[in-house]
Amino acid sequence: MSTPIDLVALKNRQLASWASGDYAVIGTTLQIVGEQLAEACDLLCDERVLDVAAGNGNATLAAARRGCKVTSTDYVAALLERGEDRARAERLHVTFQVADAEALPFEDGHFDAVLSTFGVMFAPDQPKAAAELARVCRPGGRIGLANWTPEGFVGQMFKTLGRHVLPRQGPCRLRSGAPKPGCTSILTSASSCSR
Repeated sequence: MSTPIDLVALKNRQLASWASGDYAVIGTTLQIVGEQLAEACDLLCDERVLDVAAGNGNATLAAARRGCKVTSTDYVAALLERGEDRARAERLHVTFQVADAEALPFEDGHFDAVLSTFGVMFAPDQPKAAAELARVCRPGGRIGLANWTPEGFVGQMFKTLGRHVLPRQGPCRLRSGAPKPGCTSILTSASSCSR
């Protein structure tokens, strides 16, 4: 029997990881995905759009270029700052706000469309995050997500990393770094999830 995953600890470790480097350098190479998602969701001028776990703002900028009223959220302030720099460079009006995908600080049904490109898929509590996306999207609105699948190249890479990268010493690790018998590490459990 495996130990349940501590979602708060996992989220704190993710936050530290996302804030530790310059993800925006990689994120900007995925700009086309934000454009494709905005097109697929048929975003229209003046619609209220929320980008959840926006990172450096690929979907945010794509929606703003279409004249949408965009709110860009992430729980990593440094990533939002990079998105804000990019929006300012293009003279786009966007609201940037630190927010957790699992506890969005917006009224029910406030947005016409809710988007996320390779962001909300990392929320540790997937059912809670999905419920939040649905809650803040108006009835008849659109929710659009671009995600890597567990079966695809990136999903398989994460699975492989989960098998080889040791988490910090904790309740599932001995001092040697070896797993305690009968205990499943957070990384292994999270990387083998298929939803």
